[in-house]
Amino acid sequence: MIVEFFGKFHPLWVHLPIGFFLLAGIIKVYSFWKNKEAVDSLLPMMLILSFVASAVSSLTGYLLSQSGDYDSEMVAKHQWTGIAFTILILVVYFSRNFKRFNVTLWAISTILLMIVGHLGGSLTHGEDFLSFAKETKKPQVLDVQNAAVYHEIVQPILKEKCYSCHSSKKQKGNLRLDTPEFIMKGGKEGKGVVPHNTGKSLISKRIFLKESEEEHMPPKGKPQLTESETKVLEWWIKEGASFDKKVNQLSQSTEIQKVLASFQSSDKEGKTKTTNKIPEAEVEKGSEVSILSLKKSGILVLPVASNSNYLLINLRGIDPSASDIEALKTLKKQTIWLNATNIKKAETLALILREMKEIRILHVNKTSFSDKEMGILKDISHLQFLNLSNTMVSEKGLENLKGLKNLEKLYLYKSKVDFKNLNFKNFPKTKIDTGGYVVPTFETDTVTVNIPISE
Repeated sequence: MIVEFFGKFHPLWVHLPIGFFLLAGIIKVYSFWKNKEAVDSLLPMMLILSFVASAVSSLTGYLLSQSGDYDSEMVAKHQWTGIAFTILILVVYFSRNFKRFNVTLWAISTILLMIVGHLGGSLTHGEDFLSFAKETKKPQVLDVQNAAVYHEIVQPILKEKCYSCHSSKKQKGNLRLDTPEFIMKGGKEGKGVVPHNTGKSLISKRIFLKESEEEHMPPKGKPQLTESETKVLEWWIKEGASFDKKVNQLSQSTEIQKVLASFQSSDKEGKTKTTNKIPEAEVEKGSEVSILSLKKSGILVLPVASNSNYLLINLRGIDPSASDIEALKTLKKQTIWLNATNIKKAETLALILREMKEIRILHVNKTSFSDKEMGILKDISHLQFLNLSNTMVSEKGLENLKGLKNLEKLYLYKSKVDFKNLNFKNFPKTKIDTGGYVVPTFETDTVTVNIPISE
C-alpha cells in the first residue's frame, strides 16, 4: 500500500529533471556568446537539481512499476534508460572543464532524455500516442446479423476504446481486455465480464459511471464510447458474453436490432460493397402506411442506405399475420434484404417470397424451409446472399439455385445437405459455408486431472 502511494508521485517528479536539464542546456548554449562567468556559477546548481530530481523520479518510477499495471518489457526499457540518464547527468557535471568532451555528453544526454520521455509516454498513453494517423481499421460488417458478435462487433470496440489502458502493453488495475481469457479473469476490482450479469461485470459498471468520476472508463480525456457501443456491450453481457456465437444466435429486442444495424458497413470499403447490392435503378418510396403497420407488429423496417428507398426488413422470430403479409407484398419493389430467421411456418414465408423478386440478401435460417419451398427461389434472379443454416433443405433442393448467376455466398451449416453428394461444381462462383468450425479452448475452460493407475 505504501509502495503504491509513493509510486503515484512519479508522474509529478518525472517532469522536473526534464525542465531542469533542458533549462541548463539553454544556459549552456547561451554561455557560448556571453556572460560565461555567470553561467559557470549557475550551471552546476542546475545540473545538481536535475540529478536529484531524476534520481527521485527513478525511485518513484520503480515503485510505480511494482503495481504490475504495465508491460514489463517496456517498463524495463524505460527504467534502465532513465537510470542511464541520471548517471550521465553526474558525468556531465564532473566533466564541465573538458569542453569538447562535455559538449558531446550534453548531446548524448539530450538524445537519451528524449528516448526516456518517449518510452514513458508510450507506457502512459499507448505506443501510438505520437502518431498522426490513429485511425483504427475495423472489420467490415456487411451483414451484421451474420457477424461474429465478439470478433466483429465487441472486440473492435474494446480495441479502439480500452486497449490503451488494458492490453498486453498496459494493465491498469491488473485488467486486460485483449483476449477472452483475460476478459473473464478480470483484475483487482473484479471480473471484467460476468455472463448475464451487468451489475457484477466490471466493464459495464465502469462505462455507466459519469465521465467526471475517477473510475469511469474510458478515463476523462480519452475517446469515449458512443451510446450505440455502450448498448451493444451491455446487450452482449446480458446475453451471456459469448466469444463464438453469431449475432443472429442471440436474442434481440427491436431497439438492439436498430443499434446493431448502425454497425453495418462501418468503413468505406464495406459501404461500397453494400452499395453494390443496391440496384442502380431508382425505385419509388414504399408505402408509409405499410411500413408503419409492420413496425407496430414489431417488425424492423430500415432503409439499406441513406437517401435510398430500398429496404431491409427483419422479421426475426415474428410470424407475420395476414395483414403483415399484405403489407410486405406492397413493399415488394423496395425490399432487397429480408431476414426471416426463426419464422415457424415455411408456408407463410413462401407466400411472401413469391412476391419479392428484388431480394439480394435472404436469411431463412432456423426455419422449416425445405426442398418444397426452394423452387420459389428460382425466380429471385438477383439473389447474392442466402442463409439456409438449420433448415430442412437437402442437396436436392439446392438444384434450384443452379441458375442464380449472382449468388455469391451460401450458408448450409446444420442443413440436411449431405456434402458428400453435393456437386460443388454447380456453384463455381459461390462461396459455400458448411460451418462446423472448431473454437479454440482456453486454459480456463478445462481442468486436467491426473489419476494414478495401479498396475
